[in-house]
Amino acid sequence: AEAISFLGLKHYFGGLGLAKDVSRAIELWTVAAELVSLNAHAVLGRIYYTGEGAEEDKPRGIRHWKEAATKGHVFSRNN
Repeated sequence: AEAISFLGLKHYFGGLGLAKDVSRAIELWTVAAELVSLNAHAVLGRIYYTGEGAEEDKPRGIRHWKEAATKGHVFSRNN
């Protein structure tokens, strides 16, 4: 799950020779979140809450942050 989340970051910012592809990054983070990646939940929370890279959906963003926070993701507890 964390490797998929890492690939999501690389697609989001365009690293490791990959072209920047926000929609692919969101797809990868969604898969990683389904596999219980707390980092993926945290990133998806920010993306959906702020609308950076996806249509703004505050309830969905909060849901991802809550999922990460309840499972121990420290930074998500502050959102």
